[in-house]
Amino acid sequence: MFRPLPLFIGLRYTAAKRKNNFISFISFVSIGGIALGVMTMIVVLSVMNGFQKEVAERSIAMAFHNQILSDEKGHIEDWQPIMTITDQQENVVGSAPFIEGQGLINVSGTMLPVKVYGIDPLLEPNVSPIADSITIWNETAGQYEAGTFAVLNESPFSVMISRDMANRLGVNIGDYISLVTSDINVTVAGASPRMKRLKIAGFFRAGVNEYDISHVFVTMKDAGILYRVPQDAVTGIRLKLDDPMKARETAYYLQVKPEIAENYAVYTWVNQFAALFKMIEIEKISMFLIMSLIVAVAVFNVVSMLVMVVTEKQSEIAILRTLGMPPRKIMAIFMVQGTFIGFFGAAIGIILGLLIAFNVADIVKWIEGLVGKTLFEPSIYPISEIPSIVLFSDVATIAGIAFILASIATLYPAWKASRTQPAEALRYE
Repeated sequence: MFRPLPLFIGLRYTAAKRKNNFISFISFVSIGGIALGVMTMIVVLSVMNGFQKEVAERSIAMAFHNQILSDEKGHIEDWQPIMTITDQQENVVGSAPFIEGQGLINVSGTMLPVKVYGIDPLLEPNVSPIADSITIWNETAGQYEAGTFAVLNESPFSVMISRDMANRLGVNIGDYISLVTSDINVTVAGASPRMKRLKIAGFFRAGVNEYDISHVFVTMKDAGILYRVPQDAVTGIRLKLDDPMKARETAYYLQVKPEIAENYAVYTWVNQFAALFKMIEIEKISMFLIMSLIVAVAVFNVVSMLVMVVTEKQSEIAILRTLGMPPRKIMAIFMVQGTFIGFFGAAIGIILGLLIAFNVADIVKWIEGLVGKTLFEPSIYPISEIPSIVLFSDVATIAGIAFILASIATLYPAWKASRTQPAEALRYE
Protein backbone atom coordinates (compact mmCIF):
# COMPACT_ATOMS: atom_id res chain seq x y z
CA MET A 1 0.00 0.00 0.00
CA PHE A 2 1.44 3.36 -1.04
CA ARG A 3 1.60 5.70 1.95
CA PRO A 4 4.51 8.17 2.01
CA LEU A 5 6.07 8.51 5.44
CA PRO A 6 5.90 12.37 5.62
CA LEU A 7 2.18 12.24 4.75
CA PHE A 8 1.53 9.55 7.36
CA ILE A 9 3.40 11.37 10.13
CA GLY A 10 1.91 14.77 9.19
CA LEU A 11 -1.66 13.45 9.35
CA ARG A 12 -0.89 11.69 12.63
CA TYR A 13 0.44 14.92 14.13
CA THR A 14 -2.72 16.68 13.00
CA ALA A 15 -5.12 14.11 14.42
CA ALA A 16 -3.21 13.23 17.61
CA LYS A 17 -4.12 14.77 20.95
CA ARG A 18 -1.43 17.15 22.10
CA LYS A 19 -0.17 17.69 25.60
CA ASN A 20 -0.24 21.43 24.94
CA ASN A 21 -3.92 22.34 24.82
CA PHE A 22 -3.04 25.89 23.77
CA ILE A 23 -1.64 24.61 20.47
CA SER A 24 -4.81 22.59 19.89
CA PHE A 25 -6.85 25.71 20.57
CA ILE A 26 -4.85 27.71 18.01
CA SER A 27 -5.36 24.89 15.48
CA PHE A 28 -9.12 25.15 15.87
CA VAL A 29 -8.91 28.95 15.68
CA SER A 30 -6.92 28.66 12.44
CA ILE A 31 -9.43 26.27 10.91
CA GLY A 32 -12.31 28.47 12.09
CA GLY A 33 -10.68 31.62 10.76
CA ILE A 34 -10.13 30.12 7.31
CA ALA A 35 -13.68 28.72 7.30
CA LEU A 36 -15.11 32.09 8.35
CA GLY A 37 -13.14 33.92 5.65
CA VAL A 38 -14.17 31.49 2.91
CA MET A 39 -17.80 31.52 4.04
CA THR A 40 -17.92 35.33 4.14
CA MET A 41 -16.32 35.70 0.72
CA ILE A 42 -18.75 33.24 -0.86
CA VAL A 43 -21.79 34.97 0.66
CA VAL A 44 -20.59 38.49 -0.19
CA LEU A 45 -19.68 37.67 -3.79
CA SER A 46 -22.93 35.75 -4.30
CA VAL A 47 -24.94 38.74 -3.07
CA MET A 48 -22.88 41.07 -5.30
CA ASN A 49 -23.60 38.77 -8.26
CA GLY A 50 -27.28 38.89 -7.39
CA PHE A 51 -27.31 42.68 -7.19
CA GLN A 52 -25.44 42.92 -10.49
CA LYS A 53 -27.98 40.67 -12.23
CA GLU A 54 -30.90 42.50 -10.60
CA VAL A 55 -29.58 45.90 -11.67
CA ALA A 56 -28.91 44.61 -15.20
CA GLU A 57 -32.41 43.17 -15.57
CA ARG A 58 -34.14 46.27 -14.22
CA SER A 59 -31.93 48.60 -16.24
CA ILE A 60 -32.52 46.64 -19.43
CA ALA A 61 -36.27 46.47 -18.78
CA MET A 62 -36.66 50.23 -18.30
CA ALA A 63 -34.02 51.52 -20.71
CA PHE A 64 -33.74 51.21 -24.45
CA HIS A 65 -32.05 48.06 -25.73
CA ASN A 66 -30.79 49.87 -28.80
CA GLN A 67 -31.62 53.32 -30.07
CA ILE A 68 -30.80 55.22 -33.24
CA LEU A 69 -29.98 58.92 -32.93
CA SER A 70 -28.76 61.69 -35.18
CA ASP A 71 -25.59 63.20 -33.73
CA GLU A 72 -25.52 66.10 -36.20
CA LYS A 73 -29.09 67.43 -36.44
CA GLY A 74 -30.39 66.21 -33.09
CA HIS A 75 -33.47 64.76 -34.78
CA ILE A 76 -34.43 62.30 -37.52
CA GLU A 77 -36.76 63.57 -40.23
CA ASP A 78 -37.19 60.54 -42.50
CA TRP A 79 -37.59 57.88 -39.81
CA GLN A 80 -40.15 55.49 -41.34
CA PRO A 81 -37.69 53.87 -43.80
CA ILE A 82 -35.20 53.37 -40.97
CA MET A 83 -37.82 51.53 -38.94
CA THR A 84 -38.47 49.28 -41.94
CA ILE A 85 -34.75 48.37 -41.95
CA THR A 86 -34.58 47.77 -38.18
CA ASP A 87 -37.69 45.58 -38.13
CA GLN A 88 -36.05 43.27 -40.67
CA GLN A 89 -32.92 42.89 -38.54
CA GLU A 90 -32.40 39.62 -36.68
CA ASN A 91 -32.86 39.93 -32.89
CA VAL A 92 -35.08 43.04 -33.25
CA VAL A 93 -38.64 42.30 -32.10
CA GLY A 94 -40.05 45.82 -32.04
CA SER A 95 -39.32 49.48 -32.75
CA ALA A 96 -40.94 52.83 -32.02
CA PRO A 97 -40.05 56.51 -32.59
CA PHE A 98 -39.82 58.99 -29.73
CA ILE A 99 -39.17 62.63 -28.91
CA GLU A 100 -37.22 63.24 -25.74
CA GLY A 101 -37.07 66.38 -23.64
CA GLN A 102 -36.50 67.56 -20.10
CA GLY A 103 -38.43 69.80 -17.80
CA LEU A 104 -39.86 70.48 -14.36
CA ILE A 105 -43.28 69.35 -13.15
CA ASN A 106 -44.87 71.98 -10.91
CA VAL A 107 -47.95 71.39 -8.72
CA SER A 108 -48.73 74.03 -6.08
CA GLY A 109 -45.07 74.84 -5.63
CA THR A 110 -43.91 71.21 -5.50
CA MET A 111 -41.45 70.66 -8.34
CA LEU A 112 -39.91 67.51 -9.76
CA PRO A 113 -37.33 67.23 -12.57
CA VAL A 114 -38.55 64.84 -15.26
CA LYS A 115 -37.73 63.36 -18.63
CA VAL A 116 -40.57 63.84 -21.08
CA TYR A 117 -41.06 61.17 -23.72
CA GLY A 118 -43.20 61.93 -26.74
CA ILE A 119 -44.46 58.60 -28.06
CA ASP A 120 -46.68 57.09 -30.71
CA PRO A 121 -49.42 55.40 -28.63
CA LEU A 122 -49.88 52.71 -31.29
CA LEU A 123 -46.19 51.80 -31.64
CA GLU A 124 -44.93 52.32 -28.08
CA PRO A 125 -46.28 48.97 -26.76
CA ASN A 126 -43.84 47.29 -29.18
CA VAL A 127 -40.90 48.44 -27.07
CA SER A 128 -42.23 49.56 -23.68
CA PRO A 129 -42.40 47.19 -20.67
CA ILE A 130 -44.90 49.43 -18.85
CA ALA A 131 -47.72 48.99 -21.38
CA ASP A 132 -49.30 46.29 -19.19
CA SER A 133 -49.23 48.45 -16.05
CA ILE A 134 -51.30 51.40 -17.34
CA THR A 135 -54.34 52.38 -15.27
CA ILE A 136 -57.10 54.75 -16.37
CA TRP A 137 -60.28 56.03 -14.74
CA ASN A 138 -63.60 54.75 -16.07
CA GLU A 139 -66.04 57.58 -15.50
CA THR A 140 -69.09 55.45 -16.26
CA ALA A 141 -68.16 52.60 -13.94
CA GLY A 142 -66.64 54.95 -11.37
CA GLN A 143 -63.50 52.85 -10.92
CA TYR A 144 -59.94 52.34 -12.12
CA GLU A 145 -59.32 49.84 -14.89
CA ALA A 146 -56.54 48.67 -17.18
CA GLY A 147 -55.78 51.04 -20.04
CA THR A 148 -53.43 51.67 -22.94
CA PHE A 149 -51.25 54.46 -24.27
CA ALA A 150 -54.14 55.37 -26.57
CA VAL A 151 -55.68 57.35 -23.70
CA LEU A 152 -53.15 60.09 -24.53
CA ASN A 153 -54.98 60.71 -27.81
CA GLU A 154 -58.30 61.52 -26.14
CA SER A 155 -57.45 65.17 -25.54
CA PRO A 156 -54.59 67.53 -26.54
CA PHE A 157 -51.66 67.83 -24.16
CA SER A 158 -52.55 64.82 -22.06
CA VAL A 159 -49.84 63.28 -19.90
CA MET A 160 -49.27 59.91 -18.28
CA ILE A 161 -47.38 59.83 -14.98
CA SER A 162 -46.59 57.12 -12.45
CA ARG A 163 -48.66 56.43 -9.35
CA ASP A 164 -45.63 57.22 -7.18
CA MET A 165 -45.29 60.64 -8.80
CA ALA A 166 -49.02 61.26 -8.41
CA ASN A 167 -48.84 60.40 -4.71
CA ARG A 168 -45.86 62.67 -4.25
CA LEU A 169 -47.56 65.58 -6.03
CA GLY A 170 -51.00 64.92 -4.55
CA VAL A 171 -52.81 64.70 -7.90
CA ASN A 172 -55.16 62.26 -9.57
CA ILE A 173 -56.39 61.36 -13.05
CA GLY A 174 -58.17 64.37 -14.55
CA ASP A 175 -56.10 66.91 -12.62
CA TYR A 176 -53.72 69.34 -14.30
CA ILE A 177 -49.97 69.74 -13.79
CA SER A 178 -47.64 72.43 -15.15
CA LEU A 179 -44.61 71.48 -17.23
CA VAL A 180 -41.75 73.99 -17.38
CA THR A 181 -39.39 73.30 -20.30
CA SER A 182 -35.82 74.40 -20.80
CA ASP A 183 -36.76 76.59 -23.80
CA ILE A 184 -37.00 80.34 -23.26
CA ASN A 185 -39.72 82.62 -24.60
CA VAL A 186 -38.39 86.08 -25.50
CA THR A 187 -40.96 88.86 -25.61
CA VAL A 188 -40.97 92.63 -25.23
CA ALA A 189 -41.52 92.04 -21.50
CA GLY A 190 -38.34 89.99 -21.28
CA ALA A 191 -37.29 86.34 -21.26
CA SER A 192 -39.30 83.67 -19.47
CA PRO A 193 -39.34 79.85 -19.45
CA ARG A 194 -41.96 78.07 -21.50
CA MET A 195 -44.77 76.55 -19.46
CA LYS A 196 -47.68 74.31 -20.44
CA ARG A 197 -50.57 72.83 -18.48
CA LEU A 198 -51.00 69.09 -19.02
CA LYS A 199 -54.01 66.98 -18.10
CA ILE A 200 -53.32 63.64 -16.38
CA ALA A 201 -54.88 60.93 -18.52
CA GLY A 202 -53.57 57.81 -16.77
CA PHE A 203 -51.05 56.19 -14.46
CA PHE A 204 -48.30 53.68 -15.04
CA ARG A 205 -46.05 51.72 -12.69
CA ALA A 206 -42.61 50.55 -13.78
CA GLY A 207 -41.60 49.13 -10.39
CA VAL A 208 -38.30 51.02 -10.32
CA ASN A 209 -38.56 54.03 -8.03
CA GLU A 210 -35.97 56.13 -9.89
CA TYR A 211 -37.81 55.59 -13.18
CA ASP A 212 -41.30 56.12 -11.77
CA ILE A 213 -40.57 59.53 -10.29
CA SER A 214 -38.61 60.90 -13.23
CA HIS A 215 -40.46 59.91 -16.44
CA VAL A 216 -43.70 61.13 -18.02
CA PHE A 217 -45.31 60.37 -21.37
CA VAL A 218 -47.11 62.57 -23.89
CA THR A 219 -47.89 62.11 -27.58
CA MET A 220 -45.21 62.83 -30.17
CA LYS A 221 -47.33 65.63 -31.61
CA ASP A 222 -47.52 67.40 -28.24
CA ALA A 223 -43.83 66.79 -27.51
CA GLY A 224 -42.92 68.25 -30.90
CA ILE A 225 -44.75 71.46 -30.01
CA LEU A 226 -43.31 71.59 -26.49
CA TYR A 227 -39.70 71.13 -27.64
CA ARG A 228 -39.95 72.76 -31.07
CA VAL A 229 -39.02 69.65 -33.02
CA PRO A 230 -39.70 69.99 -36.77
CA GLN A 231 -42.97 68.53 -37.94
CA ASP A 232 -42.84 64.77 -38.68
CA ALA A 233 -39.36 64.57 -37.11
CA VAL A 234 -38.38 62.54 -34.03
CA THR A 235 -35.47 62.52 -31.59
CA GLY A 236 -34.70 58.87 -32.25
CA ILE A 237 -35.92 55.32 -32.74
CA ARG A 238 -35.99 52.89 -29.86
CA LEU A 239 -35.53 49.15 -30.46
CA LYS A 240 -36.57 46.16 -28.38
CA LEU A 241 -34.38 43.07 -28.74
CA ASP A 242 -35.15 39.40 -28.31
CA ASP A 243 -31.79 38.99 -26.52
CA PRO A 244 -30.61 42.27 -24.92
CA MET A 245 -27.23 40.69 -24.20
CA LYS A 246 -26.57 40.81 -27.95
CA ALA A 247 -27.22 44.56 -28.11
CA ARG A 248 -23.69 45.35 -29.26
CA GLU A 249 -23.78 42.81 -32.08
CA THR A 250 -27.17 44.10 -33.24
CA ALA A 251 -25.92 47.69 -33.10
CA TYR A 252 -22.91 46.75 -35.23
CA TYR A 253 -25.00 45.08 -37.93
CA LEU A 254 -27.32 48.11 -38.07
CA GLN A 255 -24.49 50.63 -38.03
CA VAL A 256 -22.87 49.20 -41.15
CA LYS A 257 -26.04 49.57 -43.23
CA PRO A 258 -25.59 52.55 -45.62
CA GLU A 259 -28.95 54.15 -44.77
CA ILE A 260 -27.92 54.37 -41.10
CA ALA A 261 -24.14 54.69 -41.29
CA GLU A 262 -24.21 57.95 -43.27
CA ASN A 263 -26.21 60.11 -40.86
CA TYR A 264 -27.03 58.24 -37.68
CA ALA A 265 -25.45 56.40 -34.75
CA VAL A 266 -26.69 53.27 -32.96
CA TYR A 267 -26.37 53.15 -29.18
CA THR A 268 -26.97 50.31 -26.73
CA TRP A 269 -28.13 50.03 -23.13
CA VAL A 270 -24.52 49.16 -22.30
CA ASN A 271 -23.50 52.73 -23.24
CA GLN A 272 -26.18 54.15 -20.97
CA PHE A 273 -25.27 52.09 -17.89
CA ALA A 274 -21.54 51.53 -18.46
CA ALA A 275 -20.54 53.64 -15.43
CA LEU A 276 -23.04 51.85 -13.18
CA PHE A 277 -21.85 48.36 -14.10
CA LYS A 278 -18.22 49.44 -13.81
CA MET A 279 -18.93 50.73 -10.31
CA ILE A 280 -20.56 47.41 -9.30
CA GLU A 281 -17.59 45.49 -10.69
CA ILE A 282 -15.14 47.68 -8.76
CA GLU A 283 -17.17 47.19 -5.58
CA LYS A 284 -17.14 43.44 -6.12
CA ILE A 285 -13.35 43.40 -6.49
CA SER A 286 -12.95 45.67 -3.46
CA MET A 287 -15.14 43.44 -1.29
CA PHE A 288 -13.20 40.40 -2.49
CA LEU A 289 -9.90 41.97 -1.40
CA ILE A 290 -11.31 43.14 1.94
CA MET A 291 -12.77 39.73 2.74
CA SER A 292 -9.45 38.13 1.80
CA LEU A 293 -7.93 39.84 4.83
CA ILE A 294 -9.98 37.52 7.07
CA VAL A 295 -8.29 34.54 5.45
CA ALA A 296 -4.92 36.31 5.80
CA VAL A 297 -5.46 36.67 9.57
CA ALA A 298 -6.26 32.97 9.82
CA VAL A 299 -3.12 32.19 7.86
CA PHE A 300 -1.02 34.03 10.46
CA ASN A 301 -2.59 31.75 13.06
CA VAL A 302 -1.45 28.75 11.00
CA VAL A 303 2.12 30.09 11.02
CA SER A 304 2.16 30.66 14.79
CA MET A 305 0.55 27.28 15.47
CA LEU A 306 3.07 25.40 13.33
CA VAL A 307 6.00 27.25 14.89
CA MET A 308 4.82 26.09 18.34
CA VAL A 309 4.27 22.54 17.05
CA VAL A 310 7.82 22.49 15.68
CA THR A 311 9.13 23.67 19.05
CA GLU A 312 7.08 20.98 20.84
CA LYS A 313 8.25 18.23 18.48
CA GLN A 314 11.97 19.11 18.60
CA SER A 315 12.99 15.78 20.13
CA GLU A 316 10.88 13.73 17.70
CA ILE A 317 12.31 15.66 14.75
CA ALA A 318 15.82 14.98 16.07
CA ILE A 319 15.09 11.24 16.32
CA LEU A 320 13.78 11.17 12.75
CA ARG A 321 16.88 13.01 11.56
CA THR A 322 19.07 10.53 13.48
CA LEU A 323 17.27 7.65 11.76
CA GLY A 324 18.25 9.14 8.41
CA MET A 325 15.20 11.18 7.33
CA PRO A 326 16.40 14.00 5.02
CA PRO A 327 15.48 17.69 5.72
CA ARG A 328 13.10 17.88 2.76
CA LYS A 329 10.96 15.09 4.23
CA ILE A 330 10.96 16.84 7.61
CA MET A 331 9.65 19.91 5.78
CA ALA A 332 7.01 17.79 4.07
CA ILE A 333 5.65 16.55 7.44
CA PHE A 334 4.77 20.03 8.65
CA MET A 335 3.64 21.20 5.24
CA VAL A 336 1.14 18.32 5.25
CA GLN A 337 -0.12 19.46 8.65
CA GLY A 338 -0.62 23.09 7.59
CA THR A 339 -2.07 22.11 4.22
CA PHE A 340 -4.59 19.84 5.93
CA ILE A 341 -5.72 22.75 8.14
CA GLY A 342 -6.15 24.91 5.03
CA PHE A 343 -8.08 22.18 3.22
CA PHE A 344 -10.33 21.42 6.19
CA GLY A 345 -11.01 25.11 6.86
CA ALA A 346 -11.78 25.80 3.19
CA ALA A 347 -14.12 22.78 3.03
CA ILE A 348 -16.09 23.91 6.09
CA GLY A 349 -16.21 27.46 4.74
CA ILE A 350 -17.53 26.28 1.37
CA ILE A 351 -20.30 24.22 2.97
CA LEU A 352 -21.41 27.04 5.29
CA GLY A 353 -21.04 29.67 2.58
CA LEU A 354 -23.19 27.74 0.10
CA LEU A 355 -25.85 27.05 2.74
CA ILE A 356 -26.12 30.76 3.57
CA ALA A 357 -25.82 31.99 -0.04
CA PHE A 358 -28.61 29.70 -1.27
CA ASN A 359 -30.89 30.69 1.62
CA VAL A 360 -29.93 34.33 2.22
CA ALA A 361 -33.42 35.63 1.38
CA ASP A 362 -35.04 33.28 3.91
CA ILE A 363 -32.43 34.20 6.52
CA VAL A 364 -33.15 37.90 6.05
CA LYS A 365 -36.91 37.26 6.38
CA TRP A 366 -36.26 35.33 9.59
CA ILE A 367 -34.20 38.23 10.95
CA GLU A 368 -36.97 40.67 9.97
CA GLY A 369 -39.49 38.54 11.84
CA LEU A 370 -37.16 38.37 14.83
CA VAL A 371 -36.58 42.12 15.09
CA GLY A 372 -40.06 43.05 13.84
CA LYS A 373 -38.71 45.47 11.23
CA THR A 374 -38.44 45.45 7.44
CA LEU A 375 -34.79 45.76 6.45
CA PHE A 376 -35.50 46.65 2.82
CA GLU A 377 -38.49 48.96 2.61
CA PRO A 378 -39.99 48.65 -0.93
CA SER A 379 -40.86 52.35 -1.02
CA ILE A 380 -37.21 53.26 -0.45
CA TYR A 381 -35.15 50.49 -2.02
CA PRO A 382 -35.58 49.30 -5.62
CA ILE A 383 -35.62 45.67 -4.40
CA SER A 384 -37.48 44.10 -1.47
CA GLU A 385 -35.12 41.19 -0.76
CA ILE A 386 -31.44 40.37 -1.05
CA PRO A 387 -30.70 38.57 -4.33
CA SER A 388 -28.01 35.91 -4.37
CA ILE A 389 -26.42 34.07 -7.29
CA VAL A 390 -23.71 31.50 -6.59
CA LEU A 391 -21.10 31.22 -9.32
CA PHE A 392 -19.05 28.09 -8.83
CA SER A 393 -16.12 29.77 -10.55
CA ASP A 394 -16.09 32.22 -7.61
CA VAL A 395 -16.32 29.35 -5.12
CA ALA A 396 -13.41 27.56 -6.77
CA THR A 397 -11.32 30.76 -6.81
CA ILE A 398 -12.01 31.47 -3.13
CA ALA A 399 -11.24 27.91 -2.05
CA GLY A 400 -8.08 27.90 -4.14
CA ILE A 401 -6.85 31.17 -2.62
CA ALA A 402 -7.49 29.92 0.93
CA PHE A 403 -5.74 26.62 0.25
CA ILE A 404 -2.74 28.25 -1.43
CA LEU A 405 -2.30 30.86 1.33
CA ALA A 406 -2.48 28.15 3.99
CA SER A 407 0.09 26.08 2.09
CA ILE A 408 2.45 29.05 1.73
CA ALA A 409 2.10 29.72 5.46
CA THR A 410 3.66 26.33 6.18
CA LEU A 411 6.94 27.10 4.42
CA TYR A 412 8.72 28.98 7.21
CA PRO A 413 7.78 26.61 10.10
CA ALA A 414 8.55 23.58 7.93
CA TRP A 415 11.92 25.08 6.92
CA LYS A 416 12.68 25.80 10.58
CA ALA A 417 11.87 22.17 11.44
CA SER A 418 14.18 20.90 8.72
CA ARG A 419 17.06 22.96 10.21
CA THR A 420 16.80 21.17 13.57
CA GLN A 421 20.16 19.78 14.72
CA PRO A 422 19.75 16.33 16.42
CA ALA A 423 22.61 16.87 18.88
CA GLU A 424 21.26 20.20 20.09
CA ALA A 425 17.66 18.95 20.34
CA LEU A 426 18.58 15.79 22.28
CA ARG A 427 21.20 17.35 24.61
CA TYR A 428 18.86 17.61 27.58
CA GLU A 429 16.66 14.56 26.83
